[in-house]
Amino acid sequence: MTKSKSISSADSSKEALDALERFVVDNDDLLALESRIGRFNIFDALGISDYEIRHSNFLAFILDPAESHGQGDLFLNAFLMDLLKSSDPALRPFSPIELDGADLRGVEVKREWKNVDLLITCKEPRFAIVVENKVWSREHSNQLQRYAKVVKDNYPAVPQLCVYLTPDGDEPSETHWIPYSYEQIHRALSRVRNAHQDAIGDQVLVFLDHYLSLLGMRFMNDESLDELCRRIYKNHRQALNLIWERVDSPNSAVLAEVASVLADETDLEVYSESGSVSFIPRRWLEGPVPIANEESWPVSVNTWVNNCRLRFAVLVGVLPDGLDRKSIVELLRHECATLGFKRTQSNRVEGTWLRITRAESFLEWGEDDEPETEAVRSRTKKMLNKVHPRLDELGDVIRRLFAEQTFSAE
Repeated sequence: MTKSKSISSADSSKEALDALERFVVDNDDLLALESRIGRFNIFDALGISDYEIRHSNFLAFILDPAESHGQGDLFLNAFLMDLLKSSDPALRPFSPIELDGADLRGVEVKREWKNVDLLITCKEPRFAIVVENKVWSREHSNQLQRYAKVVKDNYPAVPQLCVYLTPDGDEPSETHWIPYSYEQIHRALSRVRNAHQDAIGDQVLVFLDHYLSLLGMRFMNDESLDELCRRIYKNHRQALNLIWERVDSPNSAVLAEVASVLADETDLEVYSESGSVSFIPRRWLEGPVPIANEESWPVSVNTWVNNCRLRFAVLVGVLPDGLDRKSIVELLRHECATLGFKRTQSNRVEGTWLRITRAESFLEWGEDDEPETEAVRSRTKKMLNKVHPRLDELGDVIRRLFAEQTFSAE
């Protein structure tokens, strides 16, 4: 993708206006998108959808067996089971097998206890779950280290599991904390909601559905929504690039510069969409065993802005039919670490898009600042110089893994 040129002549102005008109008139895809994002949601209506404290309050309510939702430990069990399955076995206070069928007794759910966002303790079996919740902010002042210590000091000899909860499952600074995402919360609560919807009260069900809808729209990938956005962008690229250039929000301006730097590299394929810019080497599209095509990139490098930071990570998307996605993801995580990418601590293998490397920042700025254009461009070039040689090797690894699985299937 290249940046749109400024519109100066009467002909180019008319062309731009025509593009905008086509975008807003008789655009069924746009109407469908507006319908999805315009639905009433109680959390949006109350203006609390982006506040960490409100998300923590909801989770405390839904996970507390003594709360008025009347479902006992139904939601807590689902949450704990998913946490345990997603965790490194060495960090688990007990196994999923031990939890299955266990009768949780003496559960307490505390909010803002000694500055800990969420603390879940249980007397039988004994455990303490420490949750640090970051929606749009980030950890600071050795928070994770301090919170783990205060829980250990107050609950000595109680096995604990420390959870770093973020929208994207960001990697925590402390290795004994596990990353956990809102997509995983959505999955766990959706599973129990669908399995027990007839037993859950109507009011609680509505409340839960609104929360799940909020998570789906704000914090996680939705394959059908992604496809709708891709179709709109493909059919109305000129109008959207014009809007992007003219509105010029801080994040979009930063990503436009990233896209411009990447587009100057003749050996890269670049794809820009709202909120991120992705790229792959062009040679991945070529050769006897192409590992991507113009419509599908099973593996790519994604860049985005989060909390005043430009970040990148290698992602796995939809893989070719017949491949074992779980084994491919696990193998690529291992291989990427050997190639010099930072190793992710996540064990997740579900989801449309999965990080197979840790998210790395290549530019940071203050909340009240805007990054200089030259800083964005120079840091993007520096990131690319570091990543580019690894991608050539990664392409060979991907081809080998794809070929091995295809051969095995035959």
